[in-house]
Amino acid sequence: MDGVLIASTNCHRQAFVEILAPLGITDFSYFRFAGWRTPDVFRTVFSEAGLTMSEERIAGLSGKKSARARELMEEESQVFRECAPIVSKLSASYPLALASSGSRGSVQTFLEKSGLRGAFRVVVTGDDVTHAKPNPEIFIRAIKGLALAPAHCVVVEDAEAGIQAACAAGAIACGFGADSSGMLRQAGASCVVESLHQLPLLLESFCLA
Repeated sequence: MDGVLIASTNCHRQAFVEILAPLGITDFSYFRFAGWRTPDVFRTVFSEAGLTMSEERIAGLSGKKSARARELMEEESQVFRECAPIVSKLSASYPLALASSGSRGSVQTFLEKSGLRGAFRVVVTGDDVTHAKPNPEIFIRAIKGLALAPAHCVVVEDAEAGIQAACAAGAIACGFGADSSGMLRQAGASCVVESLHQLPLLLESFCLA
């Protein structure tokens, strides 16, 4: 979802920055944690900063971060212009699943903003899984929900952890974003697309192969 269907990266980055600054952490780099669940980001950042935080504290900070990110998404983020028409077109030909490390609330905000609630047969969020990417749990759950074989599924991801999770789930991993093409291929992506417009022809080529 984030970075593929909606331009929400800055919203998540800003929310983390605002939560971490009062704790003395001012060098946060969101790009490193793209695709991670919020609690896992906090655990790693606090550990590296030498701060001891209880799970209860981490859960509270995670809730505040997610709520702030949703506020920013509602105010600032933009669903990519091509998102709704391309996803709607694909949903008419293929069973689609939305698998996002984002919170359930963030995913619901996206579905409302995009009007694509009915386009996805399966929706799995970071709140629905125990293990975060690069663990394949989120994609395994989505694939099972679609009742398909992993090898018959294509996962579109813009983050290294997501590509690794897709490969571990046994799916075809497709990278998204020209600027990070090398990193995505190194992580295991079979191909990389620069825009959603390329997906219909790409999926058709897989079906014909």
